[in-house]
Amino acid sequence: MEIKDFSKNTIKGVLYALVISLVFNLIFSIVMIKVDFSETVLNVIYVVISCVALVIGAIVAAKSQGSKGWMIGLAVGTIYYIALYLIYILFGGEANLGMYEFYRFLMSIGVGTLAGMLGINL
Repeated sequence: MEIKDFSKNTIKGVLYALVISLVFNLIFSIVMIKVDFSETVLNVIYVVISCVALVIGAIVAAKSQGSKGWMIGLAVGTIYYIALYLIYILFGGEANLGMYEFYRFLMSIGVGTLAGMLGINL
C-alpha cells in the first residue's frame, strides 16, 4: 500500500509542477509579445519558473505523503525533469545531453529534495 501511495503522490506532485510550469510559461509568453528579453534573461526566467513549479509540486506531494519528504521530493524532481526534457524534444527541441542539461537535472533533484523536506514540515 505504501508503494502505491508513494507513486500516486509522486505523480500528483509532478502533474502539479507541470501545470504550474505551463501556466507561468503561458503568462511569460504573453509578456514576451510586448517586451524583448536577451537570451540570458530568458534562460534565467525559465529556470526560475521551473524551480517555483518544482517546489510547489514537491511540497504538494510531500504533504500528501506525510513522511519521507526527501525521497518523494527526489522522485518528483527526477520525473519532472525527465517530463520537461521529453516535452522539449516532442516540440522540436534538439535531443542534446550536454553539461547545461546535466546541471539542470542536478538542480531539479536538489530543489525537489529540499522542497520535499520542507513540505513535510509545513
